[in-house]
Amino acid sequence: MNWMEIIGAHVMWKQRLTAFLAGNSTEQLDPESIRHDDRCALGKWIYGDGQSMAHLPRYEEVRGLHAQFHQYAADVVRLHLAGNTSEAEKLLQDDYSKLSEKLKHRLIGLSQQVKSAAEGIPRF
Repeated sequence: MNWMEIIGAHVMWKQRLTAFLAGNSTEQLDPESIRHDDRCALGKWIYGDGQSMAHLPRYEEVRGLHAQFHQYAADVVRLHLAGNTSEAEKLLQDDYSKLSEKLKHRLIGLSQQVKSAAEGIPRF
């Protein structure tokens, strides 16, 4: 599991969404697909091999934040496609950005807990 790639991929979503809202993207973003938090590399780990780490203190918090991250990203796209770009931009700059930053920091913490668990060192 490359945690820095996972974090980077989620950080890049803000740039992707910003370009989409500005009309500078050739991506066809589908809110229904984006909403699914089990399709990206992190989601596949959370709902797959990562379940063996569910006992770690940060695991459940990251799972919940990650699901909300995908919901907010889907909502940004949905609002824009419905012609409500100003609300989409507000969501992106406010709630989405705050949640994204929190998720990034919690992922760093979880990655440290996973590494310690793999080495047999308790970390709280």
